[in-house]
Amino acid sequence: MDYRKKIIVGSRESPLAIAQVDIFFKSLKNLFGKKYFNKLEQKFFKTSGDKFLEKKISTLGNKGLFTKEIDEAQLNFKIDIGVHSLKDLPTKLPQGLIIGAVLKRDTPNDLIMTREKVQLKDLKKNAVVGTSSIRRTIQIKKLRPDVEIKEIRGNVGTRINKLKNGEFDAIILAHAGLKRLKINEHFEKIEIKKMIPSPGQGVIAIVIRENDNLLNFLENLNDKKTLIESECERNFLSALDGSCKTPIGALARLEVKPKSKILFHYMVASEDGEKFIKDKTYFEIDNYCKMSFDLGQKIKKML
Repeated sequence: MDYRKKIIVGSRESPLAIAQVDIFFKSLKNLFGKKYFNKLEQKFFKTSGDKFLEKKISTLGNKGLFTKEIDEAQLNFKIDIGVHSLKDLPTKLPQGLIIGAVLKRDTPNDLIMTREKVQLKDLKKNAVVGTSSIRRTIQIKKLRPDVEIKEIRGNVGTRINKLKNGEFDAIILAHAGLKRLKINEHFEKIEIKKMIPSPGQGVIAIVIRENDNLLNFLENLNDKKTLIESECERNFLSALDGSCKTPIGALARLEVKPKSKILFHYMVASEDGEKFIKDKTYFEIDNYCKMSFDLGQKIKKML
């Protein structure tokens, strides 16, 4: 695997981040058996996004909110590998770091969980819905203009407890997070046509230092379908220069029959939601990087 006696793997210290490190370790085990497990150590970090829970995400800056401290540890050789939710990674990583692999994507959809265990359409009028995402806010208001959106922060378990304690009538979460945490609660999975997820949602990304010889090793973990889809989404996001303040949704789906092509769902809006663009298109498999970036530039001019 590597000449080093220890390979130190870093991530956020949230239960979801720890679960994702476990998934990474299991992926290694499935490929290589237990041969390298005595080399692996874990180190967890509290990031800027984890420290200031009383503030709105949109006020905390838009670059590396949940990754900066982990990035710095890698660049200072305190850890060797960073395990992240791909949707948390900026489109341009700090100089010296690269994405070494992406694991097979889990369910990309968002979900809504309600205190009364009802569907979104049956939620009471003027219900209070919790989310910290402007992307989710804009789209849920298109589906239910009457609801009141209230900021919610904290890890998945904390948010569910706030729902049960009556602070909210409903909360919106990523489906993949609940699956990885093995949380068994009643929820409604929101269809892609109703709510387009964040670029990279449902994908675990493995970050390493540039020119690290771990790259050849980690490439064995790369899920090729997920890699193509996530590159589409992140190229689109990059062209828009998206941030936590910009409502952007993107989901690419590689279709291989009858001919390989990529179905691309996208949503972009102004911060106030007055301008709202939502559509889908197809990219050619041999030109998807340029086509996704060009689409992002075209949409940017329309806002």
